Amino acid sequence: MSDFGVAGKLTIREFDAVVKVRVSNGEYLHFNLTVKGAEPIFSFVCKHRVRLSERDFDSHPKQVYAWTWSKGQNEADAADDTYGVIMSFIAAVRYTLRVEHRDRDDNLINLLKDIDYESQHAADSFTETIRVFTA
Repeated sequence: MSDFGVAGKLTIREFDAVVKVRVSNGEYLHFNLTVKGAEPIFSFVCKHRVRLSERDFDSHPKQVYAWTWSKGQNEADAADDTYGVIMSFIAAVRYTLRVEHRDRDDNLINLLKDIDYESQHAADSFTETIRVFTA
């Protein structure tokens, strides 16, 4: 039996579904998505809009994509929002997502997510979400 879709498998090392980010103190989220396989297809979204996709990165396609949310400015559309990374397995067969909560000096406050998503089935996709409260 698969964990998601037709053939998807999850390996969860760390999972927090909710975080409070004190953007007024310079806190932010750091996302790191590592890809195995051919060209990845993914998007980073909130409930208001698509924030970025794989084609927004220089040197696409590549194996590691990294971005921040609210580093140096408040990017929140609301004080309570849900963000997600949508991953497609059409060409890529494995994604590893790490989401870190960091302070203004780039020190780790908390590792929120460290998860592998694998599938050999092109019809599979997965959306990993995190609810963010800002202060």
